[in-house]
Amino acid sequence: MLQQADLLIALLTRVRLEARFVCETGRPQRWREGGADSANALFMYAAHGRVELADRGRTWMLEQGDLALLPHSVAERRAAAEVDAELPAALLRGAAGSAPGDAASRTLCAGLHYDATSAMPLCRLFAPVMIAPAAAIAGEPMLSYALHGLSRELERATALRNPVLLRALELIYALALELAVAGAVRAGDGQADTALRDPRIARCLYYMYTHFGEKCSLEELAAHAGLSKSALSARFNALVGEPPARHLARIRVAEARRLLRTTELPQEAVAQQVGYASVVGMHLAFRSIAGETPGAARRRDGEAM
Repeated sequence: MLQQADLLIALLTRVRLEARFVCETGRPQRWREGGADSANALFMYAAHGRVELADRGRTWMLEQGDLALLPHSVAERRAAAEVDAELPAALLRGAAGSAPGDAASRTLCAGLHYDATSAMPLCRLFAPVMIAPAAAIAGEPMLSYALHGLSRELERATALRNPVLLRALELIYALALELAVAGAVRAGDGQADTALRDPRIARCLYYMYTHFGEKCSLEELAAHAGLSKSALSARFNALVGEPPARHLARIRVAEARRLLRTTELPQEAVAQQVGYASVVGMHLAFRSIAGETPGAARRRDGEAM
C-alpha cells in the first residue's frame, strides 16, 4: 500500500528547493538579494507567544510552537494582502492574547524558491495554508531540533550566512510539509489536498514521479490507478487541475531543465533520460510548459549561475 510519506518524498525529490531568505519579527528584515519577490513558498514559526496569520480572507491563530506552511506564490500573497509591508508583517496581525508583562511575540519567517516549471504541481497538490501544530512537532525530534537551532541562531547572528543553516530551512519545510499533510488527512480537513487523499490518484502521481523517464502511457497510468482511461482523465483533471499528460510533461520538463543546468549532456541524451523518444518531443514540451526552447533554457540558466 502506498504511504503518504512515499508520495511526498517522490514529489519533493523532483522539486528544486532553495532557501532564499529568513527573517523575524521585532528585528530589521534580513533578505537575501531578490529573495522576497522571487520565492514561491514560505513557512512561519511562532517562536514565542501567539500570532494571527491572515491570508485571503481567512485567519489562523498560531499558538507558540506552531508552524504554518504556505506553499503558494509569495507574489500572489503580497498582492492579496493589499498592504505596503515586507514579509512577514504583510501576513501577520501581530501578537494576540499576550498577558501583561509578557515579551512580545516572535515569529520566524523563511522563503524558499521552486524551479518555475515545478511550482505549479506543488501549488495544485497542497492547500494554500497548512499548519503543523506544536504538539505534533514535539513528536518529531529532527524537525523540533532544526527549528530550535534556527531560532537560537537568529537570536545571536546579525545575518544568516551559515550554509548548513540555509539547508536546514529546506529540511524544515520538507519535514513540516509531510507532518502537516498527514495531520490534515487524519483529521479529514477539508483544506487537505484531495489529490493526495484520493488513493487512486495518489498511486497515479507516485508512478508519474518515479517512472517519468519511461514510456508512462495513459494506459499504464490508468492501470496503476485502477481506473479506466476516461475515468482517470476526468478524476485527475478535477483534482490536480490539468490532464495527466500535461502534468507528466511538466515533471519531465522540470527534470530536463535540471539536467541542462547541471550537466553537459547533449539535448538528445537529456531527452532520452526524461522519457522522450526524440529531441523534437522535448522541444515541443518545453515550448508548451516553459515557454522557451531547451537551448534557451540552458543558456539563461547558465548566465544566471
